[in-house]
Amino acid sequence: MNKSKTYWNLWTWPNAITISRLVLGIIGALHALGIINLGNIFNPVFSGSADFFARYNIAIGGMMITVAIAGDALDGYIARKTNSISRFGEFVDPLVDKLLFWIAVGVIILVQTTFPWPVFLLIAGFMLVSILLYDIWSLKHHFKNSGGAVSSGKTKSFLLNMSLLACFVNIILHEAMPYSTNKLIMYGGFAIAALLILRSVPYLYTSWASRSKEDTTG
Repeated sequence: MNKSKTYWNLWTWPNAITISRLVLGIIGALHALGIINLGNIFNPVFSGSADFFARYNIAIGGMMITVAIAGDALDGYIARKTNSISRFGEFVDPLVDKLLFWIAVGVIILVQTTFPWPVFLLIAGFMLVSILLYDIWSLKHHFKNSGGAVSSGKTKSFLLNMSLLACFVNIILHEAMPYSTNKLIMYGGFAIAALLILRSVPYLYTSWASRSKEDTTG
């Protein structure tokens, strides 16, 4: 790894993108929860934008969170292409990825109306606890060893991020058609999300086993 001045530089484009992703995700979450209304920014220019943003707050906020999560591919790509991998980036990038995931999970739990949230937590609890324990272990390992993501970890992240998108789509459809009794609209996205999470479990194990082996041999 290049240990040039850039490696120790805090202010690089990849780091700026990483921090911007976190800010975008937090703002998106606040808008989805109705705590802020981004339409107020545009209201002086576009009359009625505040009402539009308030009406579609979950869709807009969910889109912002999704873009923030998807941006994970961008900061790493730019860092590698511009040879601007930094110590700060190695530290903060996995942390931001996991913070955004749990921000999205929190928003989904609070805004979904298909299930009472205690029931939703009960149904998803085991899977979420498993992911949380893995994330805590993964961050501890990463900060200790500064290792890059293994391929199974990347696949796991992709599957989990797609599960979040499926949940947001389900919520948006249910908000658009609240009185629909169509089972696909009511539960389809959540069912797909559950399948994606279950599919990610082998990759969770493979990633854990791979990094544990590194610790043993290292």
